[in-house]
Amino acid sequence: ATEIVENAYNILCDFGEVAEIAMERGIEGLKHVKIKVGRPIKVMLAEKAKNIEDAMKTLGGRVAIEIKYDGMRAQIHKSGDKIWIYTRRLEHVTKQFPDLVEYARKNLKCKECVVEGEVWAVSKKDFSPLPFQVLSQRIHRKYKIEKMVEEIPVQINLFDIMYLDGKMVIDLPLKERRKLLERIVNEVPHRFKLATQLVTSDVKEAEKFYQQALELKQEGVMVKNLESKYIFGRRVGGWLKVKPTAETLDLVIVGATWGTGKRAGWLGSFILACRDEATGEFLECGMLGTGIKEKKTSPEDVTFEELTEMLKPYIEFQRGSEVRIRPKIVVSVDYQEIQRSPNYKSGFALRFPRFIAIRFDKNPEDADTLSRLEYLYKLQSRSK
Repeated sequence: ATEIVENAYNILCDFGEVAEIAMERGIEGLKHVKIKVGRPIKVMLAEKAKNIEDAMKTLGGRVAIEIKYDGMRAQIHKSGDKIWIYTRRLEHVTKQFPDLVEYARKNLKCKECVVEGEVWAVSKKDFSPLPFQVLSQRIHRKYKIEKMVEEIPVQINLFDIMYLDGKMVIDLPLKERRKLLERIVNEVPHRFKLATQLVTSDVKEAEKFYQQALELKQEGVMVKNLESKYIFGRRVGGWLKVKPTAETLDLVIVGATWGTGKRAGWLGSFILACRDEATGEFLECGMLGTGIKEKKTSPEDVTFEELTEMLKPYIEFQRGSEVRIRPKIVVSVDYQEIQRSPNYKSGFALRFPRFIAIRFDKNPEDADTLSRLEYLYKLQSRSK
């Protein structure tokens, strides 16, 4: 029963409506909850794997491998000429992407569908992919949208379909869903594409594909079980992600200190935390200051003032110049190494963390975990 309730909520994303259906029609009613086009749903999540060989072995040998794009995960809903676009956090960003709306309207060859892909920013000169922090300028843009469309063109790489012309297709195996996707998508070069996919049982071939993804400056690859169903909002092992060891971490800001002098009125010395998957608690693991700008020198820069304004609504209490912040804002950071430390609750400290980007597309629950830090620490120790 718990799984049925959870599934209904992942489709409707409204506890009130789930409760109402349960009261009126019971478990049977919840079993028959369907995707509603135009209404966002929880996305399927991937587990992390150590490497390509480990991922392929776990999933049974023959797998589908796709690039793990450094972009915004997006679900596109279509009903006739009406298009909706949502992020993985279920944020409605249709207005911010009028170009993508038009491509979806013209190139999804069906009456109704819900498809999913990764949006990345591309260079105007050669269509090469740009870092996520460039794309992030468009995600929360509320004004001069047409100017941003011109300055930062995007490409979507579609990798799944959950609903087609009145039917949920989540229970079909991935290989069948891919065929449906290929059938309805009219590809437009550098704009509206199917995610590049390799189906193989050859580890060397898979490793080569992985290296090609890294050469494109992407995060890594997704390795997927060809028989996997689409399971909303859960990490169930059907999809595994493989990323290089020297990778960024996505962490939550849980504290900061008010600045002095020329930084008066701004927060700084941001305390970072990872998530303890066993308890749900956020555990401190470092302090961040490097990489945030006092003044913008390029559009993708994030300033202390901007970050302060984002964090102010989440300040829980203040003691002197130190503040505690409700875990809401996720940031990507890189670092020199991970050290053991008694100074932080996690037991670890990032050495020289550097700010990379605000992950507007991620919830605190998507932050990297304590077990991930432990794994990276052990991996780095073995390589010394």
